[in-house]
Amino acid sequence: MLDGIKIEPKEFQNNEIQDIDINNIRPNKQKIITRNPVKWYRNTRAVLQTVKSNFLLIFFPPALILQAYNFNELILFFVNFLAIIPLSKIMTVGIDDLSARLGPAYHAVLHAFAGNFVELVVTCYALMDKHYAIVRSSVLGAILCNILLVLGIVFLAGSFPRKGSKRQSMNAELQTSFFVSTSASTLALAVLALFTPAAFKFAAPEGTGIECDLQSISHAIAIMLLLVYAALLVFQLKTHVSATIDATEVHHQEVQYFLVFDLLLIGLSIAGISVCARYLVTNIEDLADSFQLGNGFVGMVILPLCVVSNFMEHYDAIKEASEDKVDSAVGLILNTSVQIALLVTPVLVIVGWVTSRPLTLDFNNLEIGVLACAVLIVNYLVADGKANWLEGFMLIISYLIIAVAFFYFPNVKELPEVLNCNPWSRNLPPVGEFSH
Repeated sequence: MLDGIKIEPKEFQNNEIQDIDINNIRPNKQKIITRNPVKWYRNTRAVLQTVKSNFLLIFFPPALILQAYNFNELILFFVNFLAIIPLSKIMTVGIDDLSARLGPAYHAVLHAFAGNFVELVVTCYALMDKHYAIVRSSVLGAILCNILLVLGIVFLAGSFPRKGSKRQSMNAELQTSFFVSTSASTLALAVLALFTPAAFKFAAPEGTGIECDLQSISHAIAIMLLLVYAALLVFQLKTHVSATIDATEVHHQEVQYFLVFDLLLIGLSIAGISVCARYLVTNIEDLADSFQLGNGFVGMVILPLCVVSNFMEHYDAIKEASEDKVDSAVGLILNTSVQIALLVTPVLVIVGWVTSRPLTLDFNNLEIGVLACAVLIVNYLVADGKANWLEGFMLIISYLIIAVAFFYFPNVKELPEVLNCNPWSRNLPPVGEFSH
């Protein structure tokens, strides 16, 4: 096919899924540093030298110190923002080496977790501050940023011809794999789950006290979404491994460090990210007040764009697309979005449940409407296994349209906080009333 790209391996053609022996995937030639725990300093030096963003670690001490002196919130915001970048990249190094131990099937799952970790930490801090509207908006904003803005850029990067590339035409076609279609369908299920509380609120008779009902419905949906995510892991890592790995694009990596060093990298970076994320949320809230930004715009646009670990994952996805690895790029983006819907969102609801922060999935009509339309568009694009640069451009414009709408959207008023709700109580008439 001279005027297009085949990103789908032969095993997946004609809608047939065949087994792939992931153990026979050709490994990349990498320089193994050392697996000797005694020589841990060589690993440390290698990580510091190979990660290009490590020079930004100079912002980590000021991020810790300046907050105590009430510096300008804009300066504090950028200091913490820059400090998180190398920390998230170091965490990715540990995740990469850990996934090399587990095999290629775990690579996408662990990478999606690494990309969503800062998102989870930031929104947890906003939840502790009782900014429920911002938390709900940030969850949807992260999904929309992935499936509209980043996916659109990937389509552009994967379809435009480049010197030295196999692509010869600006009208190149992007054929997606079976797992990409499955991920898009899973997002449609997530829309149904997230839409249910809003529909319940809309359908409830006026004057009915539904605050406790919304909490109970949200808790039940959170538990069921976690069950779906567990089933997806079984699908992705056990029963349909061949559908999740493109053998023409994925290479098994050699383990470079010893296990304790990997865990140390992940643990230290998580600790640093958690501290900087706390300050980042505080300064975003102050900036929103200074510039009079609505909580919907902060959650839908500002917070998702500020989650720099996702930014690093997005950069990798766009880079892969430009190198003719579009299947891997699209799969990573959709896998990250699915994990936000099926893991991050229910975890936030359950954390709020445990900490007496009554977070509900009561999204407003605009939020749930744009999410449903976005997921519908993405499902339509990947259903035929084809996409082109124009569709990528339209996805980007769609995201900008949503951003403009939320820039002018007023603040969302929260429902009154109701604690200690009985999950079994319902707004039903007394026993015997129906007989009259």
